[in-house]
Amino acid sequence: MQITLTFDDSQYPARLAEQLRQGLRQRRLPIKFLYDSPAQAQRWLAYHQAYSPSRTETALLILYQQAFQAALDFLQPTALHYISLGCGGGQKDKLLLQQAVSQCQTLHFTPIDVSAALVLETMEHIQDAFPGLSSSPYVLDLNVQPELTALFTPHEIAASRRLLSCFGMLPNFAYRAFLPYVQSLMRPGDVLLISANLSPVPYSESWAHILPQYDNPLAHAWFAGLLDSLGFSTSHLRITVQAQPLRADGHIWHIQAYATFAEPACVTLQGETFHFTPDERLHLFFSHRFTPQVMPSVLADAGLSVLKTFLFASQEEGIYVCTRLA
Repeated sequence: MQITLTFDDSQYPARLAEQLRQGLRQRRLPIKFLYDSPAQAQRWLAYHQAYSPSRTETALLILYQQAFQAALDFLQPTALHYISLGCGGGQKDKLLLQQAVSQCQTLHFTPIDVSAALVLETMEHIQDAFPGLSSSPYVLDLNVQPELTALFTPHEIAASRRLLSCFGMLPNFAYRAFLPYVQSLMRPGDVLLISANLSPVPYSESWAHILPQYDNPLAHAWFAGLLDSLGFSTSHLRITVQAQPLRADGHIWHIQAYATFAEPACVTLQGETFHFTPDERLHLFFSHRFTPQVMPSVLADAGLSVLKTFLFASQEEGIYVCTRLA
């Protein structure tokens, strides 16, 4: 099996090194480095397998399949370009393509992720299931909002409809900037499938139940793996996970993970040395939670109109079928 990946300059080594240095200076590491290496990708997959409802709850996968069909019913494509923004391990992409392949005369698949290891994981699954499928996998950082039109259009014919998915991405981006960027990738008539981690009720009544999904041994191993790769002695660090409301009414809140230094530490990266003092914190991770009530307005503020909503029974995950607002 041969897989050819195209790398955007946002993932070139010199740029990655500068982003890491900037993150260490600001005491806030870019989340993308939690996924970037093959070892980190495997740690994330293990954590995801154990704690993600899409892996542990069969009923949620069925809900995703219903959302996929709703999107295809709206598009009714004869030629489809399916673009997966943040493909991860490709499990959901495989399910969607299984439904699309029998409904489209022409089908092209574009998986995109910041992690080359995860794009390869996706492509291995997809090529095994659909050996003749036309595809163009890319490794790039969506956080820098690259211009993607030149990547998309060569793979489309005049009749192509565009279906974009954005699964598991919204929680880990600055959503007020990220959602308008995703909307800008859509043409009139295109459809976006986007998932959100939800809070069934506002912050004060939800955080204690949801926090353990991020504060557990597999999540800590994922966080610690990045620190170890940078040269920190993880035995001298304490990883803490906490929750905090972002709105006074608690309808939007977030979870954050930090590494706190127990003693003085330093690490050198490409000639620059970074010193940390006891009790100093290094920010590692954040994840947003939205109540189901607030999500339509969050999407509308970004120029997205919700065609159909699929809420999981627990109301901790939602899938939204969207088009651009006129």
